[in-house]
Amino acid sequence: MYASHRGLQHEYEVSCKELDFLVDFSEDKEFIYGSRMMGGGFGGCTINLIETDKIAAYTKEVSQAYKEKFNIELEAISVAPSQGTLVEKIEK
Repeated sequence: MYASHRGLQHEYEVSCKELDFLVDFSEDKEFIYGSRMMGGGFGGCTINLIETDKIAAYTKEVSQAYKEKFNIELEAISVAPSQGTLVEKIEK
C-alpha cells in the first residue's frame, strides 16, 4: 500500500501534502499494515489497515497531529470489510 501511494504521489503527482502527511505518519507504526490515498486526490482520503484494538488510540493521535500541522479537524471513519457478494444456489 505504501509503494502504491508513493507511485501516486511521485509518478502521477495526484496526492497532496495532507494525504502525504497521513501516510507518512502511519508508516512507522507496527500495528498499521498499510496506508495509501484513495478516491480523488488533491484532498481525498487515506485508507489504513490497522489492528482493531489500536484504532481508537491511533485515531486520537493522528487527529491531534493533523490539527497541529494543518489546523484542520480530521474526520476518521472506521469500517470493516465484509465477506462481499455471495452467490447462493437455490434448490428447486
